[in-house]
Amino acid sequence: MITKVSSNGCQPGNRVRDEDCYDAVFEFGRWPRALQNLADSLGVTSCAIRTHDNTHPFRSDQRKRTRPTPDSLEHAEFTELWVENARDAPDPHPEREPRLPKPAPCFTVEDEISTPEERRLLPYYQEIARPGHRELWAAVVFPVKRRKWVLSMYRDAKKGCPFDMSEADQFLRVAPDLARIISLAEKIWDVSLDPALAVLDQFNCAATLLDCRGRVTRSNGHADALFGSGLVIRHSCIHAADRESDSRLQRMIGAAVSSARDEVFQTEPAVVTRDGSFWLLAEVVPMTSFARDLFNGGDFLLCFTDLVSERAPPAQLLRHAFQLTGAEARLASRIATGCGIEAASERLAIGRETARTQLRAILDKTGTHRQAELAALLSRLRMPSRP
Repeated sequence: MITKVSSNGCQPGNRVRDEDCYDAVFEFGRWPRALQNLADSLGVTSCAIRTHDNTHPFRSDQRKRTRPTPDSLEHAEFTELWVENARDAPDPHPEREPRLPKPAPCFTVEDEISTPEERRLLPYYQEIARPGHRELWAAVVFPVKRRKWVLSMYRDAKKGCPFDMSEADQFLRVAPDLARIISLAEKIWDVSLDPALAVLDQFNCAATLLDCRGRVTRSNGHADALFGSGLVIRHSCIHAADRESDSRLQRMIGAAVSSARDEVFQTEPAVVTRDGSFWLLAEVVPMTSFARDLFNGGDFLLCFTDLVSERAPPAQLLRHAFQLTGAEARLASRIATGCGIEAASERLAIGRETARTQLRAILDKTGTHRQAELAALLSRLRMPSRP
């Protein structure tokens, strides 16, 4: 539930429901109306949702966005004015707000970002805020997972009173709902924006999309799981924690970027080590126009192959492929990793004779005659290093 305030934003009024924002999670076209309803309920002229993480599908940099960021209906015209003049009149809010020593969730007002003198002199206020009738600004800052999100709210100085810290409790009431809404929306966005990356997840393939400068735009779940344990993202670029590995990785990505400019793609895979041993094989491939459409953007696809752990083919896949029973499929999955019959039976908590009986059935159904022949057959079902 969101508490509604009066049109001047100074007095609380009746309560309105926030179902519109939840509906917008499942249908992107509903965001403008949903956010305008939210703005009206909060007693503000318009509002917009942003994150400062430029790797997110909804980027804070409007000039490079791949999809429109969520703005309320009444904010669209102001956004166009901002995009048109941003180069010569940069908005100070995205740069200064993150520097405030406030833990999220928090409420921030204009007076914490700029001084009265700056608002008289800075081009943003003279060329964008005042002509666009959005002179009054405040924000609700809230965390979602590892990102910080901002609900920026605006008032027309001729129609509303300035935001004040005394309103903090009133506006912070929306933070929990907004966090839940964005968290749910991200799950939907991951599938709708990156269906191809999501498919690669199903094949246990770690993949990251890079732009023309080699910077990360998006990653799938398996790639995200690698970050922080030998790989890190700094300033939107992937780096290996191991210095020599990072040198190899940067040379490979740099060569890919340079080769693309020369229209002759030449690059070799790079091995990434962790704890002194080989860990990952990194490969980068250029995106054709078809692949770019398939992956909804990106100039390069960076793939990582795990060189340490053997990934067994899913038991469900083996069951359907060879008409195995559930128990037979689980045993076959273990054998595919090179596991012996005794070790497999212990791992599956079944008797050795039972395992041998199941193995004979598996050999018969797969047309193989020995365990080594079976393992060789099943190993071909693993995902290749390059999709």
